[in-house]
Amino acid sequence: MRETVLKWGSQRTTWLYVLLAYPVIDFVMRKILPIPVVVSSLWDKALLIILLLFTFVAFLGSNRVMPGIKHLFGAFFVLGIALTVTDMTNWQASFEGFRSVYQYIIAFLIGFYLLKSVEDLDKLLKALVIVGFITGLYGVAQVVLGVKTPEAWVQEGETITTRAFSFVTSPNVLGSYMALVVPVAVGLFVKASSLKERALWAIVTLTTLLALLLTGSRGAWFALAFGIFVCFFIWKKRVAGYLVLAGIIGVTALFFVPESVPMVGTVKNRIFTLFTSDYFDASSQGGRVNRWGKAYDQMRVEPLFGVGLGHYGGAVAARRFGTTYTDSYLFKSLAEYGLIGLIMLIGLIISMFRYSAKAILKLQHSPHFFPALGLFGGLIAVATHNLAENIFEVPFMTLYFWLFGGFLCALFADQTQTKRW
Repeated sequence: MRETVLKWGSQRTTWLYVLLAYPVIDFVMRKILPIPVVVSSLWDKALLIILLLFTFVAFLGSNRVMPGIKHLFGAFFVLGIALTVTDMTNWQASFEGFRSVYQYIIAFLIGFYLLKSVEDLDKLLKALVIVGFITGLYGVAQVVLGVKTPEAWVQEGETITTRAFSFVTSPNVLGSYMALVVPVAVGLFVKASSLKERALWAIVTLTTLLALLLTGSRGAWFALAFGIFVCFFIWKKRVAGYLVLAGIIGVTALFFVPESVPMVGTVKNRIFTLFTSDYFDASSQGGRVNRWGKAYDQMRVEPLFGVGLGHYGGAVAARRFGTTYTDSYLFKSLAEYGLIGLIMLIGLIISMFRYSAKAILKLQHSPHFFPALGLFGGLIAVATHNLAENIFEVPFMTLYFWLFGGFLCALFADQTQTKRW
């Protein structure tokens, strides 16, 4: 038994699977098992340390060379350290703000050095999707059972009182999670060779898609739509054009659907409410538009370097200074980092996507193409959703984003080195 446990613990994949089960483990430790608060709040930090040790060993024994993104990574880390040490008056907030960002970005290094092959990626994607399926199914069950959504997530004047939120903080977080999982599940469905396997991934796809719809998260809906468009654009540009046309026709038809129609009417109400003067007025007075404007005003205090990490618009700033969430990681970063930091962050993400897209194109005639393409679409959706939500404030979502981005960049590095040698 002892030898089995040691063998299990000495494998990097074991700890990667534990990381992919993050939402379920965190929920069980915090809400179900009688575990001390200190342990339940520190387990993920311990997990990251273990994975970093495996990463360091893999780095020493690997000939994998990180592409040009390493320069952006280095510059972005230097900027974060500089912003932290230049405000020693509020050093606790600055340090906590630094940790809340960079602690999770290092998952990119974990993904880059711990992935062994594209076959490994397929196995990890299946784990991601299965955990996502469990999470989504829980959210669907909440709506079926009529579990009331906490008032903080119900817009004033709305008739919706049940939005799926599962055990991942909020409907918007669940929506973003499902937007990541759905394209991957579709990719696994397309890749499947047996009828039994296709049936499994079809059930997973439909369940997670239903969970996404039941969150009522418009940002996640739009983000997924954009992610799917990008997937089709990479696969077949002509089909992407048809998809845009079908989307326009679908939205037009949706306008004429009665709101009494189950689910479809709810989707219509959520989408078209965005374009009413009442919504804009309410958003301008105390909603997203108002918060984005305040974040912009904070940036104007110090345009180049912002007001400091952990000082505005997120969880740390809410605890330390009583500021409200910006409901946009983009505007939060604009206020805290300033223009230079925001440009560097966007450049880092775009660079990661560029290398990922190149890696996926190299797989075009491989059976691994569609799962990898689905992952890319999911990452695009998560990044897009951050325009309207603080998704990167949620530990497991930002970990997944950088981890899988690291996986795809690792594939690019391997392809480049194989071609060269």
